[in-house]
Amino acid sequence: MDGFSFVLLNIKEQKYSALEFYDLQNCSNYGEVAENLDRIISQQELLQQSFESIAICISNSLSTLTPKALYQKDNGLNILKFNQPILQNEDETNDWLQSIQAHNSYTLPQELQRCFNKYYPSQTWKHQSSVLIESLLQQFKLNEATKIYLSVQNTDFEIVVLEGRKLKFFNSYTYRSSEDLIYFLLFACEQLNLNPDQIPVIISGEIEENSEVYKLLYRYIRNITFIKRNPNYNYSFVLDQVPEHYYYKLLNLHLCAS
Repeated sequence: MDGFSFVLLNIKEQKYSALEFYDLQNCSNYGEVAENLDRIISQQELLQQSFESIAICISNSLSTLTPKALYQKDNGLNILKFNQPILQNEDETNDWLQSIQAHNSYTLPQELQRCFNKYYPSQTWKHQSSVLIESLLQQFKLNEATKIYLSVQNTDFEIVVLEGRKLKFFNSYTYRSSEDLIYFLLFACEQLNLNPDQIPVIISGEIEENSEVYKLLYRYIRNITFIKRNPNYNYSFVLDQVPEHYYYKLLNLHLCAS
């Protein structure tokens, strides 16, 4: 609820030509978010063009992975309710994750759907966790070693552990301080019998190297690097101003939505 960002991709050239981020402040519900989006889209000339396709990624921690063998459309909402707080009138939506043979269930706020339908009648939705998992498995499919991938936002973060081409662990967390984040990360390492002194941790998201979060991570984790952009795409010089590890999910959304 605290931000909106978009990128433009020239599909023929496989080149990203524009990226913009808007900080949304003091939004307490999705109705207020939709009001902000309506204002932004109506005034942003870059978003007034005719697009071949539109992909939208919702960014929150309210999703649940279910293996194919256990998932049925009739019980998808009940499985989601078991793990996440769901409003009475919300319906379950899910992404199919081919790489791990699982469904990722989540809900789409009606206010956001109405807002985007107003401007883009045809669009594809994805949950951020679906994009993150699929992108990492595709980009690092040749890696055999176990690694931790940490995706960090302002108030929440995700931990993905890949063991070769297998998803060993995924979870999302809300945090208020740097200490919260490092606690959850070290706890996950303990539960998975991973040594913080040895396991490589690759970071993506809007985190700066001089931030308190990074400094604390560096104190407890010996092998930290920032993720590189997906080499399957080209990037306009205007994106040179943006650190490579920023907006990883956004810059891989087309890969998962096409």
